[in-house]
Order: sequence, then C-alpha cells, then structure tokens
Amino acid sequence: MNKTVYTIFFFIALLHTSFAQNVMCGHDMVRANMEKMYPGYQKYVDQTFEDAKSHAKNIRQTNTTYTIPVVIHIVWKEEEEKIDSSLILSQIDILNEDFQRLNEDADEVRDEFVDVVGNPMINFELKDIIYTQTASDYDVNIFTGALPDEVKFSNQGGSDAINTETHLNIWICKIQPIIFAGQFGGQLLGYAYPPNDLDNWPKGADFPEGEFEGVVLDYRTVGRNNPFPIQILPDQEVTLSKGRTAVHEVGHYLGLRHTWGDADPGFPNSCNVDDGIQDTPNSGIQSMFDCNLYQNSCNNSPFDLPDMIENFMDSASENCQNSFTAGQAALMRGILETSRCVLVDACQEVSTRQLITVPINIQPNPSTGIFSIKGQDLILSNFHFTLFNSAGVTFPLPLHNKTIDLTDFPPGVYFLQGQDETNRIQQKLIKK
Repeated sequence: MNKTVYTIFFFIALLHTSFAQNVMCGHDMVRANMEKMYPGYQKYVDQTFEDAKSHAKNIRQTNTTYTIPVVIHIVWKEEEEKIDSSLILSQIDILNEDFQRLNEDADEVRDEFVDVVGNPMINFELKDIIYTQTASDYDVNIFTGALPDEVKFSNQGGSDAINTETHLNIWICKIQPIIFAGQFGGQLLGYAYPPNDLDNWPKGADFPEGEFEGVVLDYRTVGRNNPFPIQILPDQEVTLSKGRTAVHEVGHYLGLRHTWGDADPGFPNSCNVDDGIQDTPNSGIQSMFDCNLYQNSCNNSPFDLPDMIENFMDSASENCQNSFTAGQAALMRGILETSRCVLVDACQEVSTRQLITVPINIQPNPSTGIFSIKGQDLILSNFHFTLFNSAGVTFPLPLHNKTIDLTDFPPGVYFLQGQDETNRIQQKLIKK
C-alpha cells in the first residue's frame, strides 16, 4: 500500500516537473498529443525537417524575400481579451523586423555569435483581422496533453481557419493558467504545429486536418506595447510582453525546434539531444525566461560556446532575444520551398528520392587548417560537395584525396555538405 502511494506521488511529481520545464511554449505537447492522436505524425514531421535541411543547400544563394499572407483571429470572452487592432499591427511589425533582421536590438548579439547570425528574409502581410466573441474557456490539460484547439473551430466556440495552405492563421485568445493541486503552476504563452508534409503520408492513412495548422497565442503576448501583464512561472513577478512569443511560435510553424533539442520532458539536461541545426550551440537546459549571459550548460570542450540565449528559439527573456542563425534561416526558407511552398507561391518539382545521412569522421576538428577524413568507406569523388560559412557564402571545396585544406581561409565556422545518389554528408568544421 505504501509503495503504491509512493509511486503515485512520484508520478505526479514527475508530471509536474515535466510540465514546468515546458510551460511557456506548447511545442512538446503538440508533438506528444498529435503522435497519440495520429500514430506516425512525428515520423513525418522529422522527415519534413530532414528534407528541408537537404533542400536548404540549394537556396543559400538566392535573395528572394518571401511574403506570407496572415489572417488574425481574435477570439474573446471578456472585453479585455478583445485587443485593439493597433496591437495586431505592432505584432506584424515585430515579425517583419525579426524575420528580416531589422530589429533595433540585432546588434546586441554577443561577439561569439556575430559570425553565425542569419537573415531569413521573410515578410508578413496582414490580410484580415476576424473578431469572434465566445463563451468558451481555453484550457491546457496537463494530464492528457490536450491543447485548446477548440479555438480554431466555430462549432466549438472558436473561429474557423482561412485556407491554411495559402495563409498563416494566428488565433489569439486567453489561454487559461495551469492549475496544479489547486495552485498556479505556470502559463502557456502559445504553440504552433510544425510542418509535416501531409502528402508524404501513406495513402489512406489517418492524419490531422489542415485546419489545425497555424499559431495560437495568449492575448497578453501580442504586440510591442501590450498593456496586460502576465505571470509566466510560479514565484515570478508579472511581466509585460515584447511580442517575441509570436516570433518563437512562427519559428516552430516554419520547422524550427528549440535550441535545447526538444529533449523529453522530465529529463531537462539535453546536451546529447540536438536541434538539427549545425550553427546553434548545444544547450542542455532551457533559459526559463532568464537572461543569464554566463549560462553554458554543455561546456564539454575548450571550444564550446555558451548557450545562445539571444536565439529566438530559446526560452530566454524577450529582452535578450534578437537573432536566428544562418542555419535556422536556411531551414525555414527550405520549408517555404517544399512543404509550405503554396504559402508563398514557391512550389517547384523536387526529387522524392530519400537520401540516407551518413556520419563522417573528420579529425582534428577544430583545426588550424588541415582536416582529414578518417576511416570512411565512401567514394568521395561521387559526391557533390558544398562548403559555406555561417553567413551562407559558398566556397570551392579544397578537397585532395581525403584532406580538406582550409589553411588560407579565415578563422570561423564552416559547413560541409555533400551527397551522391543515395547518401548525404553533413559536418561542421571549426577553423581556429
């Protein structure tokens, strides 16, 4: 009996810890809940992510700014939740600044990351604002993982999506605070569904309807001068939003993962879990709305960089966030040219051939200039290689036999990508 009671309390404590680690952004809950509802969902999200990374190498030299049409749904119950359109216009301005690196705090990135920041070159065009009064409350169920998707359907008190293939739909409502054991446990600020390229699903398979696609935000997070304070974590003072929640969630909508790699809830150290983007340093913990410039949660080598708390896909204070990396920018543009290409009228024929990513052992790395490929049973002459730096500038690859010579290259971070008919190689090179 005592053992059973202990086990129950342990489970509840673990559940509470797990949720507290992910309370501000619902991305982890999206993945877990959709996988439960539609087995195989995560597989296709992952495949879309890998396809976009592969495609990104072909778009780094383009200068096209993509424009995303946006529809805003304001679903309100109390008068305060019926926010003024000026906050919506302010939020669109913030998205355009941050996704085109025009934000005033862009130059506040630390010296360690100056060479890796990038410009996604994505514009947002407001098409409509739809106001809907509701009698519903929008809750998060921490026991089932269910998110308040009712806000997206008029027959459930919400507002129906406007063509999710051709528009980014953003729903704004009051997301109810998390109450755990009768006490405030935290506040979900927003969530988004990542692209999962539904055309890749097996014929006849069950999959989520397109109406799920888009972003949900709490009304207190919207705009630069939102007057409504919000408490995010227990034992934390209320704060006023700077409009960066939308930036973070649109990043998820365009395929980005958290910088700490979306490790499983309840196991907060994720140094062995990567976000799949080569130029974001590994981080083992979330910043939890803090702004600790000295945080380095994965300091496992002399060349390890501190956590990039200024990255929009971390969970640091909005006062600290100011950047995407070049790799993140390329991934989002890859998504806009593949699984979300209808959104920006950028569809084209792409190969459906599935490449296998193979590991490649390069030593030493970092190096002063000479990198050797060790023990690889690959015919490298069959590969088409691309070498580029963190700004996306490509270079001829100085590959001789199995030696890469970067002696004449300036110090910095470089990225090697290559593929043959069936294999893909990806590797980060650090030139000291």
